[in-house]
Amino acid sequence: MDRVRRNRLLLVGFLYFILVATSTRLVTDEQALASIWPANAVFLAMLLQRGKPRWGDVLIAGICGNVLANFLIHGTLVTPFFYSLIDVGEAMLVAVALRRTMDMEEMLGAPENVGRFVLWAGGIAPAVSGLGGAGIAWAFLHEDFLGSLHTWYLSDALGLLIFTPFFTSLLAGEYRQSFLEKSRRERIEALAIHLLVLGTAIGVFMWAPPAMLFLLFAPLMLVTFKLGRLGTQVAIMIVTITGVIGTLVYPSSALHGQSTAQHLHLLQFFLALMLLTCLPVAASLSARNRLTRRLADSERQLRAREGDLIRMVATDPLTGLLNRAAFNEQVEEIHPETRVAIAMLDVDRFKQVNDQFGHDAGDRALIHFARLIGGGVRQGDIVARAGGDEFIILFPDTGESDAETVCQRLAATLARQPLALDEQVLLELRMSCGVAERRDGETIEAAIRRADQALYAAKGAGRARVTRAA
Repeated sequence: MDRVRRNRLLLVGFLYFILVATSTRLVTDEQALASIWPANAVFLAMLLQRGKPRWGDVLIAGICGNVLANFLIHGTLVTPFFYSLIDVGEAMLVAVALRRTMDMEEMLGAPENVGRFVLWAGGIAPAVSGLGGAGIAWAFLHEDFLGSLHTWYLSDALGLLIFTPFFTSLLAGEYRQSFLEKSRRERIEALAIHLLVLGTAIGVFMWAPPAMLFLLFAPLMLVTFKLGRLGTQVAIMIVTITGVIGTLVYPSSALHGQSTAQHLHLLQFFLALMLLTCLPVAASLSARNRLTRRLADSERQLRAREGDLIRMVATDPLTGLLNRAAFNEQVEEIHPETRVAIAMLDVDRFKQVNDQFGHDAGDRALIHFARLIGGGVRQGDIVARAGGDEFIILFPDTGESDAETVCQRLAATLARQPLALDEQVLLELRMSCGVAERRDGETIEAAIRRADQALYAAKGAGRARVTRAA
């Protein structure tokens, strides 16, 4: 058994033992059944975790926790053993039903899942287990069957409805993750809102008359809208603990009933009503937030894809430089009076490279040449592949002399850095270049034509040189 599994099993067993012991000791009625039973919610929460459920772990934890708690409190073993089997069976029934029909990634965070959860956890499973529990109480403890069935059903159904969402999120680590993701300001805000819930619950269950129960809805709805599903579940636990203490200590303060068991069942019914009012709202808000995040993610992806497409349209696929169309678009944005120099460059004897070493070597030569000139120009200079082995550089705010100096440096760099075709062959490349500065009243296209003429003059003069336009 791995450490994570062992720790989770110990946590579940410990929680179950504490809840069984507390419920059995404090709120057991005349049928020897507890009037509030949150223990099964721990089992169900463990079975609803992502991944393959550990049925055997739940069975072991259930039997050990129930039997140990009852033995320590009442000194009995047989009845708790059968009760623990029924409790585990109840949790397994709900888990099997929900795992087949609900998305484990969203469980109680999706509005459509809340109804299924209520049906199985608050209806079918407690009714089935109630028959077994009432039968055990009748056979071994000689208790009234119908009375035991009534107590068992209400205690288990309300316990599962109220406590399962909280324990599911607790075992999944959602509270810890949510706490870590919050800023300091958000943590203080969450604490203040939950303290408001606590203060209201204390006032309602310990001092206010029964008619003031409705006061709890206001802070709970505030939690729902401000803190979402997880905050709502924590708030319900705060109200639950406060309500149980208030009911046991001040049984006549907020809820009417002839006995403590009736008080507790009325309290749980009220809490379940609040939870089932707030949880769908919180689930809807969570679903809307998830949809908003997905739409935002989709928008970012579309924008990134749009940027990629724009770059693909504007970029030469071989060299990664701008293509001639994208270069022309940038030229159109240059002010007519801006001083501009143009350089036209190509690789000397490129056809011989293709003929002697193949087109793959030719492509590598163009990539090598493009990398050197792209990395050797100044920031703001515009470099593009004009076509074939010809490249073009536009130098904004630059005169012909400075542009010639840059091109001379590029030619020297190319001569110093041959291309290694393999371990034995080094391909030495040279470049020819023509440079022209735009004249007053001249278009950039006209300057490009003069630079192109200067390039051909450089090639005619023997190549491997930079020539100014006439």
